[in-house]
Amino acid sequence: MSYHVFTAIQRLIQGRGAIRQLPDEVDRFGTARILLVTDPGIVKAGLAEQVLKLLEGREVVVFSQVEPDPSIETVIACADVVRSEKCGLIIGLGGGSAIDTAKCAAVMATNPGEVESYLGIDKVERPGVPKIIIPTTSGTGSEVTNVAVLSLKAQHTKKGIVSRYLLADTAILDPELTLGLPPFTTAATGMDALTHAIEAYVSRFAQPLSDDFALKAIRMIGQNLRTAVFNGQNIVARENMLTASLYAGLAFGSAATGMVHGLAMPLGGQFNIAHGIANAVLLPHVMRWNLVSSIERYRDIAVALGEQVEHLSPRAGAERAISAVESLSRDIGIPVHLDELDVPRSAMDALARDGMTNFRQTRPNPRDVTYEGLMSILDSAFRQEI
Repeated sequence: MSYHVFTAIQRLIQGRGAIRQLPDEVDRFGTARILLVTDPGIVKAGLAEQVLKLLEGREVVVFSQVEPDPSIETVIACADVVRSEKCGLIIGLGGGSAIDTAKCAAVMATNPGEVESYLGIDKVERPGVPKIIIPTTSGTGSEVTNVAVLSLKAQHTKKGIVSRYLLADTAILDPELTLGLPPFTTAATGMDALTHAIEAYVSRFAQPLSDDFALKAIRMIGQNLRTAVFNGQNIVARENMLTASLYAGLAFGSAATGMVHGLAMPLGGQFNIAHGIANAVLLPHVMRWNLVSSIERYRDIAVALGEQVEHLSPRAGAERAISAVESLSRDIGIPVHLDELDVPRSAMDALARDGMTNFRQTRPNPRDVTYEGLMSILDSAFRQEI
């Protein structure tokens, strides 16, 4: 018997001005007290105040202490507020950090024990507090996935929780909330979404639905990311990038990611590198290493990115996917090499060893992962000495 399982959220509200549906959506849950989970940047940008005005007349508690790449300690603090304030609904507003904090706090408020005991796949035992997720970036796709990534500060790495109980009850996607996103953040989160889509498409767990969403995401990112970076007030580009991020999230939520993420998590944990940047720098190098295992699929990716491959050999066509990704990264100002991020070559061994432990990424990766292979990928990601 052969079958596929596709994971998605129950309810999605999408479009310009969709945020104005929030009051009606909140009322569906019939709760007395709400926790708004966000970060200082969202507060400074005025987006939190915009949400609070929509919720006037309701009891809202604000937790705005979410840091980039949130720690387990932040999740614990947030869950403590959920319990102490007796909040019956959580609203996660922001990028992946605020969203993942909200998702994890929702389940930790109802599940016993330590956060660490739920790291991994399907370890969460009970449903969490209901949650509405509102993304303000176009990258993580976390609003529609069953995944949350947390930083383990003591171990200098990141690990994930995977559970159906992390799925949002409702996601609200309004491109108008992304208009103020700075160019570099737009670039980094956009490359994060591209990585999700590419890794989902070449994954060993890929399936027809995830393939469709992945290719649509790749195509839309190739057509819109440059415009979103250099003309951030272009609402069409912003809307298309938010949709592409959604599609990429739906794709990898079922097909999983591979060794770009498997190496990006220890890289970000050890050197405090933003997740999207870590992914973007590693992506072409992992693609090149994986190429022999997925030539036809990389050729499809090249076509989705607008490359003309009709008269090329399958391998040459597949290689166009790599050059297209490199060109896109270069055009939007993404660093090319790890040493540009102050990562020393001496870190390669620790990064590779950590990467080998990330079974959520080693298993879906299209090529069998070895320590030697990861060392080769990392070596290629440094500027080569002459």
